[in-house]
Amino acid sequence: MTQLPPLAAIFLTHFDDIKGQSVIFYASLPDLPAKTIEHTTLPSGLHALDSDLVLFTHHGMPGAGVFRSRLSDEGTRGRRMGTLGVVLAPPSVPSDLFSLHSTLSDLFDQLEALESSPFAPSSSTNPSSAVSHLANIWHDRRANPASLASSASAKAGHSTGHIEAKKRVDRLVQGREELPSDHPVAYLPSLLSVMGPTIVPIYKAALSGQRILLYSAPPLLPLAAFAWCIWALSLAPSSIRDGESSVWLGNVGLMDLREVKDRKGGWVATTSDAIYRSHQDVYDIFIDFSSIPLSTDLPHDSPSSTPTPLVLSTYKRLSTTPVTYNFGDLPLYRSLLLLSSSPPTVHAGVGKTGGWWLLAFELMERAWKLCVGVCEFAIGRGSVGDEGHLTLGEGEEDARLLGDDDDDDDDNIIITSLEEAEEEDDGEGVEDEAIRRGRLILRQIQHNTHHLHHHLRTVIESRPRGSAAATIPLNQAELRQLAGSRWSLGGVGTMEAQFWSDLARVWGTTVDTEDE
Repeated sequence: MTQLPPLAAIFLTHFDDIKGQSVIFYASLPDLPAKTIEHTTLPSGLHALDSDLVLFTHHGMPGAGVFRSRLSDEGTRGRRMGTLGVVLAPPSVPSDLFSLHSTLSDLFDQLEALESSPFAPSSSTNPSSAVSHLANIWHDRRANPASLASSASAKAGHSTGHIEAKKRVDRLVQGREELPSDHPVAYLPSLLSVMGPTIVPIYKAALSGQRILLYSAPPLLPLAAFAWCIWALSLAPSSIRDGESSVWLGNVGLMDLREVKDRKGGWVATTSDAIYRSHQDVYDIFIDFSSIPLSTDLPHDSPSSTPTPLVLSTYKRLSTTPVTYNFGDLPLYRSLLLLSSSPPTVHAGVGKTGGWWLLAFELMERAWKLCVGVCEFAIGRGSVGDEGHLTLGEGEEDARLLGDDDDDDDDNIIITSLEEAEEEDDGEGVEDEAIRRGRLILRQIQHNTHHLHHHLRTVIESRPRGSAAATIPLNQAELRQLAGSRWSLGGVGTMEAQFWSDLARVWGTTVDTEDE
């Protein structure tokens, strides 16, 4: 069994058909009460499965638990259900949780191999075999309490855990960290395949600090991985020091409703409680994956016939409104699709909702390239051939992002082809295919985020010099400049203006007057 990392807590919870949820064993570092951990780790719907991995946060720290349901001993009715889990001490990060599945499963095997049931009655004077075994593991793997003190003293919104998590993602994108095959980034190609072009407005919502809730009946493991991927899309450029940070919450249940509602700032969470959908003041974006067949097996691309999840928004609205993409989102989606598909082609996304717009976009872009090439050739500035715009060779379609091409910051250069993306990856050795594709997709998203930051910074820096002028909210002229051609598109222009206003606030570029 792989050794457990330093622990902030270890626990065993149990579900009884008559008594409901209970805590069999809980041990933790000082000032970390169990709270409602029996409800957090035994969420709705798990009884229908034999096993699953439940991921959550406990006192702001990442936690994971292996759930199991077994037939009761011969002669008794019902099933034995419970969750064995741990809470990781700082500076552990949420992505570490996914690698605990096999370790916790092995530990659960040990408990089930004992003479008595893991859920047998236990007391302080007469502890059960399972409780004694877990107490020994806690003694060996408990973290130094000083790790909590350093985390608590960290600046609000910039905890050591979040800083470490962002560093890990940066190393992941740069190819400087070897990843296990169960890393959540392996689910990013699957998320792209499932969401289709709607992935772009989801990315923009996460980037601008909205509260995003993913819903599905168990299994919860793939849903938690999707949530991690969306959280990773929300990360700001490293040059932004004082911006707000979106948080990965893991799974939340009914007992967490008040706490989730009162939480400030952006977050991404999962739930198996459908009632959350009716609490529209809790979230800004609700993604319903209940129509998608989720699996705990290794991630894979969804068939083109798989329905697109229902995405609803309550942000700045009086009622829930379906979220959709617009034509201006297709360049970014197309670039992600080309990086994710093999061979690179936009036809991989045609089967998704609205995917035929990709072919329309292809035709329009090719016609534009042809016109530009002919005009430049006519005035002697262009050439016809491999480097010209007049000839479109086989496989020429690339992953270029449309936008400003004058960005002189080397860190903000947009990837322009699949070959270039693979050349940037200086990692050695054979990498899991899903990990490789997820890394490329996340890298392209980060390049686009840098591009947005450069665009915003250019507009802000064009203001008259003065300390007050630098942080006032964006005015109409600036929003028009940032939105570009989308400004005149009615509702799309309004949403684009709201996106830029939120982005400037979340990144700390501007300060809303009511927040001052």
